[in-house]
Amino acid sequence: MNAHKLGAVLLLVAAASQADVYDGGGHPPGYLDKDDPANVDVEGSLDYPYSEKKRASFDGDIRGGYFNVETDLHDGSTDHTDEFSLRVRYGANFGFTDHTRLKARLASRCSDSSCDPNIDWDSTPANGADTNNGDVVIDELYLDFFQRGRFDLALGRMQTRSVTRGGVFISSLTRLTSPNLAINWTDGAALRYLTDSGWNSNLILQYNDSDGSSTLARRPLDFEDDDSRYSWFYSLESRLPWGIFTQRAFDITYMPSALLKQGNSDGLREDYWNLVGRFAAQWPLSPGGPSLIVSGELGYAPETPSAEAFSTGSSGDSDGLAWHLEASWMNFRPGHSIGINYGYTDPGWLLSPSYRPNEETATLRYHWRPQPRLQLQVQARWREENERLLNTAQKRETFDWRVRLTWVLETRKSRPFR
Repeated sequence: MNAHKLGAVLLLVAAASQADVYDGGGHPPGYLDKDDPANVDVEGSLDYPYSEKKRASFDGDIRGGYFNVETDLHDGSTDHTDEFSLRVRYGANFGFTDHTRLKARLASRCSDSSCDPNIDWDSTPANGADTNNGDVVIDELYLDFFQRGRFDLALGRMQTRSVTRGGVFISSLTRLTSPNLAINWTDGAALRYLTDSGWNSNLILQYNDSDGSSTLARRPLDFEDDDSRYSWFYSLESRLPWGIFTQRAFDITYMPSALLKQGNSDGLREDYWNLVGRFAAQWPLSPGGPSLIVSGELGYAPETPSAEAFSTGSSGDSDGLAWHLEASWMNFRPGHSIGINYGYTDPGWLLSPSYRPNEETATLRYHWRPQPRLQLQVQARWREENERLLNTAQKRETFDWRVRLTWVLETRKSRPFR
């Protein structure tokens, strides 16, 4: 068996939480608790708690674990790998005025099979997939202008997310930077506008390098053409409870001249865009106690690559539907939660960091919070291709499992600047 590696602008807005808006009575918003490992995969850069005026704060997180993957390949052979991996991120947040701050952070990842430390400030993930093991990179460096509880405008390199708040599952069909142990980012500009009604608008203008996007964009998306240099993302979300619903959201992604229609650079280029709706519901709504959370997303891409580009044997364009559904039993014992997830993607769905194109996925995941800033996760996942590719002996099928620990370091603050 052969081993392989498991790696895991003007304008964003990572969805604002219910606490991020005014409560209608004029009270200022409360921000997410950075010292909470449950928020590592949820918070975008603009969800970071604001630094006090003329003060710096320093924090980070450490995540590591054991990862085991077995894959039945197209030619009928089996490939197996297992490794221990570790990701470390640490940054500083500087507040200059009541309405301006600068955030910077370093990140690096190593495994027991590959860890050659290398400072690489110019590193760009391969179409957003990940950076190389051992590379020390800047994954956040942005200037943020804001009015508390109303809007943010950030310029630079940042983390951006548009996810379902699905209990033990933080899934996305379109946008989730740095999931699991990956390291990637968004270069560009982000604008968030927080409304009194609880509906929050998020707009991103993202820069795409000719070598590839810094957020995940799967082939045959390509950014060598000058017209594909910038892409757009917009979302509208409410996290104020509406009956049993705790999240209602919609987003749209538009990437001009980024789709290689026939799968090669000599063929036709088209604009790639998609639409996504998402929801989360919880019963009962009481925080902290046992509850059931059900969430999901439904997405559609109107313009997709030709079926020939994927060698599926079909004619015309590939299909562009994607969806997932999950259910989590939260705090069935204090600090213990468990959930199941099912996802389906057509070959033409190219932007999800959580689901590969042309696959169906089933996942079982367990979370344990032994201490406030510690979180242990155990997960088993099965994946299989929906359509068998031409000239292959079988569909690709993958089974993987992992044990992962996340430790969020305690935030430290400096003395006020003079």
